[in-house]
Amino acid sequence: MKTITNLKHAQIFVENELKETVEVKNPCQMWKNLHAWHAKYGNGVRILVLDTEDKPYKDFTAKVLKNGKVNLVNAVKETNRVQVAKARKAEAERQAKLEAKRAKRREYDRARRAAKKAAAQQA
Repeated sequence: MKTITNLKHAQIFVENELKETVEVKNPCQMWKNLHAWHAKYGNGVRILVLDTEDKPYKDFTAKVLKNGKVNLVNAVKETNRVQVAKARKAEAERQAKLEAKRAKRREYDRARRAAKKAAAQQA
């Protein structure tokens, strides 16, 4: 099942000054134009993409690598699918450990109660 995120527009900042606002309807359109915007405005560009609820969807800044290639680094981590999946997995592991600890404690308490009951019956 494919999910489509509806977007509103992309704001392009250079030196923390708004230069242009471009309408963007979906992530595909955003990805297609991303490098063109960087080429047009240079390394000091910051591209902020907002969804239909005016919440930041992606916030890109240009980072030039040693070999001259440009990475556009996203500052909005909630939209990073890999990071969200890792967080979900870590939370599931934490819950499993917690449940195992609780089960061990329940078993210990059950054995202790049984031993107390047997000692009471002996006396």
